[in-house]
Amino acid sequence: MVASRRGRGDMVSATSPREVPAELTSFVGRRRDLTAVRQLCASARLVTLTGIGGVGKTRLALRVVQDVRRSFSDGVALVELAPLVDPALLPHATMDALGIREQATRTPVDSLCDHLRERQMLLVLDNCEHMVTAVADLVTEVLRAAPEVRIVATSRQPLRIEGEHVYRVSPLPAPPADSAPGTALQYPSLTLFAERAAAVVPGFMLSSANEEAVTRLCQRLEGIPLALELAAVRLRLMSVEELVDRLDDRFGVLREGNRNLPQRHRTLQAMVDWSHDLCTSLEQTLWARVSVFTGGVGLDALESVCAGDDGLPQGVLLDVLAGLLDKSILLREEVGGVVRYRMLDTIRGYGQARLTERGDQTEVCRRHRDWYLRLVLRADAEWVGADQRGWAERLHEEQANLRRALEFSFADPGEARAGLTLAAIPWFWGSVGHLSEGRLWLARGLAIEQEPCHERAWALATAAYVEIFLGGRVDPAVLEEARRLAVQLGDAAALAYATHVLGVLQTMHHDNPLAGVRLLTEALRLYAETGVPSQYPDSTRVELAGAHLFLEEIDEAAAVLDELHERCRRNGDSWNLSYALWGRGYVALLRGDLDDAESELVDALAMKRTLGDNLGVAFTVELLAWTAAARGETDRAVMLLGGVEQLWQLTAGTQLLGPQRAPFDARARLDLSPAEYATAFEHGQRQRIEETLALALRQRATSATEVETAGTTLTRRQREVAEMVATGHSNKEIADTLVISIRTAEGHVESILSRLGFTSRSQIARWVVQQLPTRTVG
Repeated sequence: MVASRRGRGDMVSATSPREVPAELTSFVGRRRDLTAVRQLCASARLVTLTGIGGVGKTRLALRVVQDVRRSFSDGVALVELAPLVDPALLPHATMDALGIREQATRTPVDSLCDHLRERQMLLVLDNCEHMVTAVADLVTEVLRAAPEVRIVATSRQPLRIEGEHVYRVSPLPAPPADSAPGTALQYPSLTLFAERAAAVVPGFMLSSANEEAVTRLCQRLEGIPLALELAAVRLRLMSVEELVDRLDDRFGVLREGNRNLPQRHRTLQAMVDWSHDLCTSLEQTLWARVSVFTGGVGLDALESVCAGDDGLPQGVLLDVLAGLLDKSILLREEVGGVVRYRMLDTIRGYGQARLTERGDQTEVCRRHRDWYLRLVLRADAEWVGADQRGWAERLHEEQANLRRALEFSFADPGEARAGLTLAAIPWFWGSVGHLSEGRLWLARGLAIEQEPCHERAWALATAAYVEIFLGGRVDPAVLEEARRLAVQLGDAAALAYATHVLGVLQTMHHDNPLAGVRLLTEALRLYAETGVPSQYPDSTRVELAGAHLFLEEIDEAAAVLDELHERCRRNGDSWNLSYALWGRGYVALLRGDLDDAESELVDALAMKRTLGDNLGVAFTVELLAWTAAARGETDRAVMLLGGVEQLWQLTAGTQLLGPQRAPFDARARLDLSPAEYATAFEHGQRQRIEETLALALRQRATSATEVETAGTTLTRRQREVAEMVATGHSNKEIADTLVISIRTAEGHVESILSRLGFTSRSQIARWVVQQLPTRTVG
């Protein structure tokens, strides 16, 4: 390596600097990462690549170095720090890498700085995490002494010194759960696995026969390059399908690696052990305890569940949390101004094993369950009000943790009563769109907890309520048992609730709306004597109005709905307000006021989409189809009837308004031949749900072709932002990388969503992988 300038540092040179090694395997993906890091290297003197072990920090750094080395007249030198144990030897190791001979009269740091003072070089400090303080001190000295030296560091945590630019390296994108067949090779994680697998099993390639298994493998290993490479090695012993089946024990399966890998990377266990050993004892404790959460956790839950005893005092939690974030054990995400923390499943699985070893797994799991039980009970108490949408979104966000809490509760008979309380809040399963899951948990809990108690009485009624809206068969004896139990316990609220659900059953499944009116009226009287939240009696009013409508008692239904409408306007219950609008639309339809009917139903549909009430969406589109039939808009009506079938199948599994549909369906058939009716109905069935909703709202749907070609009209910056969204970057990370404000980044994301006709970042991610040019394979 020839230097452009020489100084007195040459007097101490003994050998050439340590060259950056040639790549032994292909470099896959990372086009956007390469561009971003190259740009940082052009403007910043210190760039630190951070991320979990095995994510590819070193490979990315070395590829960037290969791309930019010509910009440094005195070349590039690699300092490999992983083998180093004693931080005091750091200056010596750096001198060795640079080929500098030590001098007895000068300190190693002085010799190093003097050598670099007039050089234009790029230093790569690889694997700094186990001596981050010593590296930070040395880097500070070097950058002050040598103004034309730049440094790229790789570390599982930042150096945290002035002038440092941190770039977080994420795992390679893996296909989402709903990815289309034949798109696998568009995802870098699958490309990497296929290339490494071909090196182990000559002739291996992705095909329609193995694409599903390879996709599941990449999803399970979360796109972590090291994990994928270790998995590929195992193909010497088993097929991809067998490997996927064994991944529940991923640390046991992925034990073999190539001999030329660093020792810490030869097995997945060794990789994570290395990270664990770098943590303080308090960080190790928090790692183990946070592993009880799934799908992410907010700070409030983390503080409540993980701290508060001698093992991890509340006062130090934030500092310990910051340590795990620095070391990339925890990942920070911000959505809608709310910060959540999560672990990759590999890191979480390791923490679970450590939690079990510590012997406090049961206690931490119980605290986790109790926190989520309190959350749901609080949501039940506060559901009616201005923050109803916020509660719906939060509970949907916490679905994975709520499942974990239910699993813990029903794994031990002694915990089942608390689990039944959690499972038996009826509106919860509808608000998160998982009625069939609610059925499963309630059945499991009721099979365990059979002693007479409030929880069992309430759960019996909720199980019946859920089953009604799933279109299943409900034995009235179940609700009579709930009522007897409530009377036995003197539980007025449970008696009112069971009576309420029995009235719904008589109306909807036993074709006896007269009995339904009697029971629902009785339930309202009983509710008035209890302190239950208002959503329960107001839901009863919705169903009482429905019973009157089924009896064609239109004026009686209208009176109930008008009262409900006014109550919900006052108390902020958007959920039941949307049903009041639905009912008023039904009343207007039966009265022949078709403009009013459509207006009320369109308002109801807009509100239900905002709240995520998928079952309510099906009810409302159904009535909009009837309204179209009453207007004589026959083709539109039949297409809506075909389209709404998808919505019923997704929610209730069956059409819940069959008898009431008949006269409107018959009217449509009068205007169409059987062949014409079948054609329009089948067309509706083939539509995307978005197209059915647009038809119901008299809007023009954004076609699939328009979505696919929209990228041609995105600006260059918007395409850049879309790629960053696809690789999991938050708005703040986008802003930091592109050196723009967070507000500007948010504006770009909103513009992309609007242009593509999307509603979520995950849709952008899928579109990027399918539509933008394939990421580079180096």
